Amino acid sequence: MGSVSLTELRQNLFTLADQVAETGEPLMIERRGVRLCLIRETVIAPVGRLERLVQQKLTIGAPLAPGESPAAWSEDAWPKDATGEQRAAETAGQFTAKPRARRKPKP
Repeated sequence: MGSVSLTELRQNLFTLADQVAETGEPLMIERRGVRLCLIRETVIAPVGRLERLVQQKLTIGAPLAPGESPAAWSEDAWPKDATGEQRAAETAGQFTAKPRARRKPKP
């Protein structure tokens, strides 16, 4: 850790500041018996929205029918131990999609 007087700091401010920034070594400055310290700030990476997300358990099941709403489900509609795969197997034949008609290309 280097030590300089305030006069020397004033004369070489930019050089000494660059040295502290590059090396990370603090610089002691003495002024009338009082010691001051010039240090490089440690940068903490900003936390974005994705980093704040909490991982949650995911259950995959059958897709909802067009008129079905999760708000209308009741707890006793499915057994307590039913998983998404069991529900998908139970409802697999209920909803079938109709094939879409293909458009003819424009000449």
